[in-house]
Amino acid sequence: MKSKWLKHHEFWHPRLFELPFYVYLGLQCLLRRVSIPTLAKANAALDHGEIGIGSKFHTQQQFDQRLFLPTSILPVNLADCEKISAIQSFAAIHGYPLILKPDIGLVGKGVIKITNEQAAHTCIDKITGDYLLQKFTPFKFECGIFYIRQAGQPKITGINQKHFPTVIGNGKDNLQQLAQQHYRYTHHWSAFLQYFDLTQIPAVGEEICLSFIGSHTMGCKFTDDTHWLCPALEKAIFSVFEHQPKFNFGRLDVKAESKEALLRGEFVIIEINGVSSLPTHMFDPDYSLIDAYKIFFKHGKYLVDIAKEHRLQAMDLLPLSEILKRVKSNQHKLDKMHMDLKS
Repeated sequence: MKSKWLKHHEFWHPRLFELPFYVYLGLQCLLRRVSIPTLAKANAALDHGEIGIGSKFHTQQQFDQRLFLPTSILPVNLADCEKISAIQSFAAIHGYPLILKPDIGLVGKGVIKITNEQAAHTCIDKITGDYLLQKFTPFKFECGIFYIRQAGQPKITGINQKHFPTVIGNGKDNLQQLAQQHYRYTHHWSAFLQYFDLTQIPAVGEEICLSFIGSHTMGCKFTDDTHWLCPALEKAIFSVFEHQPKFNFGRLDVKAESKEALLRGEFVIIEINGVSSLPTHMFDPDYSLIDAYKIFFKHGKYLVDIAKEHRLQAMDLLPLSEILKRVKSNQHKLDKMHMDLKS
């Protein structure tokens, strides 16, 4: 039987869980004579391959925009009145609710749901960085799909469904109490619980989905559903990258109306993640820690091999020390944005 400690590695602090991977990645780079900055060349179309720095908006702009949910950038240097005006103009086209998320986003931190114009005015002073303004989709079926391309051959290496935290009423506990009784509950849940009346008491058997943020650190359960891969879905995913030869390693986060729609290749893209992408199917709670690291390390090897393949690609890269400095700075900014929203 798996020990509790091993089974719940998905709940570990990300830096702790990822540390062995970075050691392994460094060794692979050393063995294959690939420098850490050169890993960015796996995705030369992106700002430093999105190796932990770079703009989500810039990444999205490298692909056919018809594939994505409509998105615009809300720069930090805009005055509050200009931000409100931009949100109003976007809402006039796409309607409410809308999603705001940091342009340096990671693991669902700093995400805001704007339900109406009043909510826009309420949250505007908490927008302390560059944000993406994105149309909200009512689709509830969400997946992460990992894509690589080696020697010109595309491949899907993982699919994970995101199971959003849901509670079922018992007729006596309020929503706050039900949420806190959930086995995946953490203080991070305030990011989405704020949109509910937590004093309401759901009826017996009433099912309420609490979250719209597809991150395992924010409560989602991820399951490895790579076995779903079929020709129609494969064709649709490959077509996303067909005309962008300088993207060869990363993960798409997509939403569909249903599993059946996804398998037909009918979905919208929420975002594309670059070199720093995690193969999130490794967080399936049925996997042991060893199972998870096997998947993680395998993708690390993919990354190094792809980067070596493209090592001669012309690309302006910062020194490793500056990259690490910017990664740390971005993480600090993101944590601050997240905390600002909770204050």
